[in-house]
Amino acid sequence: MDNVRFLENKFKKEIEQHISKALPSLTKYFKFRPSTNEEDSNLSFDLVFNLDFTISVRIRKNKYLKYKDLTIRSKSKNNGKTEIDKIMEGKAQVYFYAYMNECEDRLIKVFMADVEAIRKLTFVKDYKHKKNNDNTEFFTYNFKDIKWMNGNLYEYN
Repeated sequence: MDNVRFLENKFKKEIEQHISKALPSLTKYFKFRPSTNEEDSNLSFDLVFNLDFTISVRIRKNKYLKYKDLTIRSKSKNNGKTEIDKIMEGKAQVYFYAYMNECEDRLIKVFMADVEAIRKLTFVKDYKHKKNNDNTEFFTYNFKDIKWMNGNLYEYN
C-alpha cells in the first residue's frame, strides 16, 4: 500500500491537472487535498475534492495498458476489506485510473469513471474475476463496458 501512496504523491500535480480538465466549469470552486491514511485505508479514496467529493486513484505500469481494462482488488492477502468492498458500500464517487509511460515518470493514459457505473457492472456480474499467484484476487472491467454504462467521465491518451 505504501508504494501505491508513493505513486499518488509522485503524480499528484498531473492527477490534479486531469481532474481539473475533466471538471472545467468547477475549477474556481474547489481545492484538492490528499486523503489521510485513515480515509485511504477505510473509505476507498485518495484525493479529497471540497471534502465532499472523493476520488479513488489507481496508477498502473505501462505493460498493463494492452488489457484496456480497469482492475479492482477483490481479495487481499489477509482477507481484509478490499477496494471493491468499499466501492460496493457506496464509498468514492470517481475512479481516477491511469497508466505510466515506460520510464514511469509521466502519465500517458488517464480514464476517469463514475463509480456508480462500476457498481452497476459489479451488481450484474459484468466483469472478469482473476487470481494472482500471491493468493490475491481482482475484478477486471472493460473500459468499453464502463462507457456503455455512461460511466466515462474523462479520457486522456
